[in-house]
Amino acid sequence: MPNNLRVDVKWSGFSMIEATLNLLWEAYKIKKFDYYWLCSGQDFPLVTADKIVKYFEIHKGKNFISLRPSFNYQNNHHENNLDKRNVIKYPKFLMGRHFFTRFLKRLYIALSGGWNSTYSIFRRKDRFSTIPFYFGPQWIAITNEFTKWLFTYLVANPWYEDGYKSSLTPDESFFQTLFMMSPYKETRHDYLHYVDWSERIGKPKNSPNTLVLGDYEKIKSSGYLMARKFDINVDKKIVEQLLANL
Repeated sequence: MPNNLRVDVKWSGFSMIEATLNLLWEAYKIKKFDYYWLCSGQDFPLVTADKIVKYFEIHKGKNFISLRPSFNYQNNHHENNLDKRNVIKYPKFLMGRHFFTRFLKRLYIALSGGWNSTYSIFRRKDRFSTIPFYFGPQWIAITNEFTKWLFTYLVANPWYEDGYKSSLTPDESFFQTLFMMSPYKETRHDYLHYVDWSERIGKPKNSPNTLVLGDYEKIKSSGYLMARKFDINVDKKIVEQLLANL
């Protein structure tokens, strides 16, 4: 444990990142876990707890995190809408989801060059702007070793968290980018959730399908340990069926 990593460390920034870091810190300081697995309230296990533990034992040392590099990083630094989340600073008043806030955010993006380009005057000029960004789902399972490195790095490099305070959807980039900056990047394994992104009538844009009873066979044959997302107000029979067959 590094001397400058205090038990009373206070994280700031966006609520999702702050909540995740605080939760992770509380679990980490107990000093008894090999893995930390972030799941949501709309997840449901596909196998028993014993099988989950066995899976982690077999794959000991692997970090389960799905990610892809920014297109900017892949293709000769040509921008796209993933890059735009991080290449400029977004004022705090643009972070809400209200209609007027979203309108102002779209206007700001347009004024700065649009989703696929950025005028130089708007570009970040800080250290945060020099790193390659990665993106992916926030449902990660990470080792105790990487978690220790993560907290040590964040305490020593406050600029990293500061950069994400003024970016869009940081929960889909914060841990992915940090992981690929770490000495553990070669330990990556795909994440452990079954998620259905297929097109369906009524599916919200940029959101996975809510799973229903008709998805049962695909879910059970997927080989994953967990699935998402479920909503008992939409279809509680699928949850009952999965529970009955654990």
